[in-house]
Amino acid sequence: MNKIVLIMAAALTAGGAYAQGVRDEAEGVRVPTEEIIVPAVMSPESPYFYLPMMMRYERGDETLTDDHYYYLYYGYAYQPEYDAHREPPGEAAMYDILRRTTQPTREELLAIIEAGRRNMDIDPFSPSNINLMTWAYGAVGDTLNARVSAHRFRGIMKAITSSGTGRREKSPWHILRFSHGTDIVSAQGLEVVNRQVRTRDVEYVQVGRNSAGVKGYFFDFSRVYWKPFEGERVRRRSRWMFNGTPM
Repeated sequence: MNKIVLIMAAALTAGGAYAQGVRDEAEGVRVPTEEIIVPAVMSPESPYFYLPMMMRYERGDETLTDDHYYYLYYGYAYQPEYDAHREPPGEAAMYDILRRTTQPTREELLAIIEAGRRNMDIDPFSPSNINLMTWAYGAVGDTLNARVSAHRFRGIMKAITSSGTGRREKSPWHILRFSHGTDIVSAQGLEVVNRQVRTRDVEYVQVGRNSAGVKGYFFDFSRVYWKPFEGERVRRRSRWMFNGTPM
């Protein structure tokens, strides 16, 4: 087991490991369709109007509910800031520290926190980034921000795992980035051993042997390609746009 895996395991322990059981269709699955998400996040009269809701998230508002996190996560796909192809700017610095040591100094922990904050400018809902920040905050004794980050982590995980069962190709978990799928798997203490694109929108992530007998999960990655990335032409979901964002 390498150093980064060890650190991630410690982070999951500090933040509260997330265990996702088998979800039945009747257990609150909400597929994040445009018909559900767009009216909720675009209307100023909606309790899930995006801008004030995102401001609450950025302030660390712990009164945000599971419903808020659902619309925060999937509503982000309709914001001009969303770009699944941009690399979080602090990621390299963060993992450079984690490769060097399993016991970072206080200065290194503060550097991880700062890198995590910069990452959130590009990918505000990365489960692994937020989970590592939870661990780092706790390690430096910042209990308030550790609690806020843990609340964010749980809210994002619940949002993603409420979008399907994850066990069938026709009921995948919907993600904004490929890395979020990896994060979901890792948060359950499972290891990714193989990835297979099954359809134009769905990927199957196979996991290693485990006591729960889980073989893998399905993820809908269609939102990743809603916007073209530099140097390539990528299909858009439809010809309709809202402020430059596919609808």
